[in-house]
Amino acid sequence: MTSTKPTAAEIFAALAGNWSLERDLGEVGRFVGDVSFHVAEPDKPNLLRYREEGFLTRRDGQRFDGYREYDFVLHENPAAIELLFRDPLSFGNRYVMLQFGEDAHEGLCARDIHPCGEDFYHHCMIWQDEDHFETKIKITGPKKDHLLHSIYRRKQAV
Repeated sequence: MTSTKPTAAEIFAALAGNWSLERDLGEVGRFVGDVSFHVAEPDKPNLLRYREEGFLTRRDGQRFDGYREYDFVLHENPAAIELLFRDPLSFGNRYVMLQFGEDAHEGLCARDIHPCGEDFYHHCMIWQDEDHFETKIKITGPKKDHLLHSIYRRKQAV
């Protein structure tokens, strides 16, 4: 029996809902929280709003609450999921454009690079299945050099 690779549209549809998030920030610490993907504008079915909320615990034990938002936009040609910033400084600008298709030992991969000043964010989204995906973001440049590894697991309805 052969399994078929999901399309960008199938992955996009599967993102809707609530997820738990664990992010390893290397030397900085760890972020743990909740994520929701939801349709924010009913007239735009190809747009999902992403919001993460949680707590950053630094290696020294200090704890901070935080959140982040993006818009995930499904494109048909080429088939891809685009992530747009929602923060006031970069609102509506592209973060990355993810085209799935690369097989990795970890799952189905999509990669893109986001330049930020002199630094570069090498973004990799690894799709396992409709209940689990990960991102690995290697940040390189004169000001930064670290890896952010995020694990997303679908929350089961209660």
